[in-house]
Amino acid sequence: MGRLVFSHFLTISNSSPRLATSLCYGGFQIRRWKRPSSIPQHRLLSARNGSGFRCCCSASLLQSAGPETSPSSVKKRIVSGVQPTGSIHLGNYLGAIRNWILLQNTYDTFFFIVDLHAITLPYDAQQLSKATRDTAALYLACGVDTSKASVFVQSHVRAHAELMWLLSSVTPVGWLNRMIQFKEKSRKAGDENVGVGLLTYPVLMASDILLYQSDFVPVGEDQKQHLELTRELAERVNHLFGGRKWKKLGGRGGSVFKVPEPLIPPVGARVMSLTDGLSKMSKSAPSDQSRINLLDPKDHGI
Repeated sequence: MGRLVFSHFLTISNSSPRLATSLCYGGFQIRRWKRPSSIPQHRLLSARNGSGFRCCCSASLLQSAGPETSPSSVKKRIVSGVQPTGSIHLGNYLGAIRNWILLQNTYDTFFFIVDLHAITLPYDAQQLSKATRDTAALYLACGVDTSKASVFVQSHVRAHAELMWLLSSVTPVGWLNRMIQFKEKSRKAGDENVGVGLLTYPVLMASDILLYQSDFVPVGEDQKQHLELTRELAERVNHLFGGRKWKKLGGRGGSVFKVPEPLIPPVGARVMSLTDGLSKMSKSAPSDQSRINLLDPKDHGI
């Protein structure tokens, strides 16, 4: 069984989507993809819904975690995303999106809309579809430059879910039970109403990160524990399937996944709620007065 799981990991690792994406928002193209002549196209993934929103992602062949060229010629890679639930607020902007604008100039950046994470709690399908488009538009309005960064929708790249399932097969349940966010959200929703997706949420987050062999991940204080789990999973897979075991099967050996490092901004990492100074500003808070939404009118709250 170990050899079978390992072969699946290699398939995912060797075909990780190197995205140059094309998002169309009501006929407006966010980014045009051109395949470099030196890299063969391995697969073309696309998704479209009834409103004409489309994301095309090319998955070209990638090497795994080992170095390919001289370090000076390769940019470090950063992966980050925001859920398309609720309204994007000041905390999202200061804690994540504003930093993306600076990072895209010096790093190889992947910014995406994490719609699969949004379905771990009850949701409306049509509303989620609209929110996904709106979130993509806000990325651009805030300054994300698609000539510098790859912008895409998580569910449009099926390798996220595929790798998540493989990682789940080697993730001890005890690691997931200790996640603070799961305990807090399950307490609010009631244990009987909590779906398994809420428990395995951190494994999907690990898949989002490890799939692209990320060097750094911008995280807020509340996501540090999830990133630690990602690091532990990368090390576990490397121990179980990498090194000499990989070489014996004809591979080059070494690590299957890079172990990513956290990138925590000194300012704005945790913006607090306007109504509860002990809680962070949240899209899911019941009171709209607890946050400043980016699309609030000028007279909001007056």
